Amino acid sequence: MATNLRTIAPHTSLPEIESLMVTYDVGRLPVLEGDRLVGIVTRTDVLRQVGQQSASAYRESHHPAHLTRPPILGNLVERLAPQLREILAIAAHQAEERGWHLYLVGGAVRDLLLADTDEWVIITDIDLVVDGYHRSADVGAGVELARSLQSLYPKVRLDIHGKFQTAALLWHKDPIFDSLWVDIATARTEFYPYPAANPEVEASSIHQDLYRRDFTINALALRLTQPRSGELLDFFGGILDLQSQQIRVLHTHSFVEDPTRIYRAVRFAVRLGFEIEPQTEASIRHAIASGIYEQVQNRQTAGRVSAPALQTRLKSELKHILQAPYWKAALQKLADLEALRCIHSTLSLDDSLAWQLRSLDRWLRCLDPRQTIPHWQLLLEGLIAHLQPGDRATVAQNLQLSSESHDRLTQLEAVQSHLIENLPRCDRPSQRAKLLKPYDFAMLMLIAAQSPRPTRRQIWRYLTVWSQIKPTITGRELQQLGYKPGPKFRQILDDLWAATLDGQVNDRPQAEAYLAEHYPQQND
Repeated sequence: MATNLRTIAPHTSLPEIESLMVTYDVGRLPVLEGDRLVGIVTRTDVLRQVGQQSASAYRESHHPAHLTRPPILGNLVERLAPQLREILAIAAHQAEERGWHLYLVGGAVRDLLLADTDEWVIITDIDLVVDGYHRSADVGAGVELARSLQSLYPKVRLDIHGKFQTAALLWHKDPIFDSLWVDIATARTEFYPYPAANPEVEASSIHQDLYRRDFTINALALRLTQPRSGELLDFFGGILDLQSQQIRVLHTHSFVEDPTRIYRAVRFAVRLGFEIEPQTEASIRHAIASGIYEQVQNRQTAGRVSAPALQTRLKSELKHILQAPYWKAALQKLADLEALRCIHSTLSLDDSLAWQLRSLDRWLRCLDPRQTIPHWQLLLEGLIAHLQPGDRATVAQNLQLSSESHDRLTQLEAVQSHLIENLPRCDRPSQRAKLLKPYDFAMLMLIAAQSPRPTRRQIWRYLTVWSQIKPTITGRELQQLGYKPGPKFRQILDDLWAATLDGQVNDRPQAEAYLAEHYPQQND
């Protein structure tokens, strides 16, 4: 601690900062705006800035091929489709009128840098950050800008999340934008009051906003406002990590603060074909080995319910992974890192579970090509179903799955045992079909994935053949034949369906003959 403190102002130049640090041998200089502390500059900040300037000068004089890719030297915005460039230009103009800076940040910048195509790039999820920190005390700058854009696009839906100072503009099947999501936030910093909690946020600068992000390749920003429109901000070496194709975390305790970042790291690595940087992987393994996730799952501290905050984000990451074409490789990587323990401490991807999930995926693609039920959700249920029966309902509840999913996982053991025991006792197709008919498609899929081959065969036969067979006479036609609706009406139709399944009835005359024999009408 020091009483004779050296401070700087937001407008202090880099040479002045260097001089103060050298003269007074200090490594940190608080930034004061009036009597208000607004930030801090460290030796690392100075070294990074000096290094970037030196690298820029070197590039301009040497132009090595691996550092002079057109996306880095040119204006990346020009690579976007015209309709996207238009809305970004309008948003930038609106920000300039208010004296703010506006940045395109995160994944959109990353994907623009990675795009190796001469065609326009289409991005459906855009993140914008308003930096009004030194020009306005209004922490709601992002929301204000979103409202301004909504007035120009009245058909767009506006969602506001005041706690996090963010707003979202959503177009759905729009003739110009198709489906587009634009998040607009005020530049902010955040901290986690305890592991796996939701972060607490406060307004800050674009530098701090990027510093709070997860990985270097997601901590890139492209300036949209004048002056220096098109300037690429890379404070943490994200471009070098893109070039070396690696996922590197920004903070050493990042995975303790939010374990879902492990799933994000794996998702980006598999999706982009990157490797997880060795130190980052070591941080992942250290966080998992610490047991912090088991503690979060199993306890609630006074006034701090941390598990729901974790599980909500975990479910979102699982959805992203399981609905992607690369889900098998991502799950395998998570298993290699022992990260499935974030779902439950005993969950691992053994050969049996891997086969069950592949089988479930094949059946879903074959039997439900239109995805009448979300395939990612049933794959997640398949993961949970590998746990001990007593743990399934708890995990389903923690992940806030639907009541239907919760009920299936709760009843799965009893239904599976019932079918495995009774299907071999059935002699005719109709008997097997009646045994399987009470259970919905999703339940039968889960049971098939976990059951021995004879049971799977019967379920497959039911789903592909027996359930598609209809009686040759409908209920309306039965009434036309003179049968009156009543207690026996349903029984007649069921028996006619069973006779059709068993091959006793194949056409209309045979159906009428069956009815005459088994359900003769009484003459009044």
